[in-house]
Amino acid sequence: MLFQNQETKIQLEIAGYEFPPDGGAPGSDDRNWLVMRCAWTDEEGVLRKDSNSCLLTYELRELAAGLKVLRAGLKESYHSDFVESYFQLDAWAEKEHFRISVSFVLPNTMDGDDTAEVECVMTQSEIRKLTDELDALCMKYPDRA
Repeated sequence: MLFQNQETKIQLEIAGYEFPPDGGAPGSDDRNWLVMRCAWTDEEGVLRKDSNSCLLTYELRELAAGLKVLRAGLKESYHSDFVESYFQLDAWAEKEHFRISVSFVLPNTMDGDDTAEVECVMTQSEIRKLTDELDALCMKYPDRA
């Protein structure tokens, strides 16, 4: 998932489940935490990388569905409400484009910059590509009992 503007960019990917298949308490959300990796290039061109277990499998599905509803014009905005606030995504329809705001906490940085942020504009085809990517991730990372 790439979010970028003229000055900064955030590349997010899902590295996998936080725990192995037999890890975490059976039937609990522990088994469904996903590790997200972030590569953030700030306004000065400095690249920072970090990862964080901050998204549940069902939240990934909700994100994909929320952006599809936005893309279809059924709602004017989408605002994430994830259990962990380390990753946030907000999106608004603006005529034929979409404004996206992304924030990702970098828990292991040592230089004081602990939050990657970017606001960008996406076209209809770019948001379709994003939702297709999210759909593929939902298939790759289903809920585990």
